[in-house]
Amino acid sequence: MARAKTGTGRLRTRTAAVALASCAMAAGLTATTAQAAQASETDEHCVLDVSTRDHTCYETLAEARQQGRRIADTTGELIGATVFEDVEYGGSSLTITVPEPCPKNDEVDFWLDLDDYWQNRISSVQAWSTCWVWLYPDSGDRAGPYKENHPDVGGYINDRTVTVGLS
Repeated sequence: MARAKTGTGRLRTRTAAVALASCAMAAGLTATTAQAAQASETDEHCVLDVSTRDHTCYETLAEARQQGRRIADTTGELIGATVFEDVEYGGSSLTITVPEPCPKNDEVDFWLDLDDYWQNRISSVQAWSTCWVWLYPDSGDRAGPYKENHPDVGGYINDRTVTVGLS
């Protein structure tokens, strides 16, 4: 069930550990028993369109991915990246859609300043399509590019990201 998220308020959805494990497997990930045990009733799985800034949340990662693909089919948008609150693709997730494949032009083409909920929470990332993911802490430095899936972004940037760039 989709739930719109407006402003910077926090919308939390309920999900069970079993649902998280099923979603991870559906996404092609290996879910461990420890990951399933970490699932929280407050996890949310959202899709954010960088073009329109529309932000919709779902109860499961599978629903969010399905919606991201639906956006791609109907508007030409693509999934550019998914970022996760916890290592090993656990916790809440934010799937970011972009209007076109990321060109390889030595520039960051799409920017997302994270809302209050997502600031200083990212611990793992998945790059989609042709996009590379860059993570920026408040200091202005950056980490990346993450050109593929990274179950742990590393100690330097873990829980320090305030802006995501896609190139």
